Amino acid sequence: WLKGGSAGECGLLASCRQCRTWHRGGGRGSARAAQPGRLPKDLPWLGAAPDAAAMLPINRKQIGRDWMEFFTVLVWATVILIMFMSKLKAFQDVMIALILGCLFAIINADSIFGRFKFYKVYYVLRKALMRDCFGAAGLSLFCLALHGQWHDARWPGALLHLSTMMAWAACGVQTGPMVTCGLYAGGKNQLTKIQLMLRIVAQVTGTVLAFAIFGLYHSFRFPGEGPFSHFFGLESLAGAILAFGATVAQIKHRETSLRQALESKTH
Repeated sequence: WLKGGSAGECGLLASCRQCRTWHRGGGRGSARAAQPGRLPKDLPWLGAAPDAAAMLPINRKQIGRDWMEFFTVLVWATVILIMFMSKLKAFQDVMIALILGCLFAIINADSIFGRFKFYKVYYVLRKALMRDCFGAAGLSLFCLALHGQWHDARWPGALLHLSTMMAWAACGVQTGPMVTCGLYAGGKNQLTKIQLMLRIVAQVTGTVLAFAIFGLYHSFRFPGEGPFSHFFGLESLAGAILAFGATVAQIKHRETSLRQALESKTH
């Protein structure tokens, strides 16, 4: 276009409607606007418009990350965290360490299990393990919230194990070790030893995270009182045994029904 060619010969400006208008002489009443070799003054990204500098590309230094600012924020956050933890009791320090440890294990699970030979098994089950982990954390927090509402009651501890069995029967999510052990003991070809271990690790991680969060909250809300004084007991043990037995009976019934259905189809 600057050499007097047509708009189609300009590889840079051929797609610009305003450029084609100027080339055909459709400027703002000035004959000089259509002259080849002369740059139009009112093209905002080619001429000398006031905001032309704002349309220039941003260099690498401007779009880069300010590491000094990030380092300053990190240092101050560390100082505040140290000052906060220095005012806590030993029990609260343990709860915070457990919360951070569980979160670190959940976020870096790929790196942790990537060093073992059974990483392929984990990779296939990673979504199911994530559901088990967060499901166990959710059910544990729900039962612990009931325990915080009725602190002297013992039934929330038993409800925790029974709710894991009901969650598996309704949704197929394994949120408790008793359910997983019941599937392994009562079913055939339901779980391998590695799958059993991975699911129990995921469930225990979610449960420990929930208990640590509730224990930290309870220590601030009711200082000097044990957060799990009535949660664990004979009722909780009976609920765990009942959940294990019910899972074994349920999986045996399912396998028997499936076997009979297959036999009826073959005959």
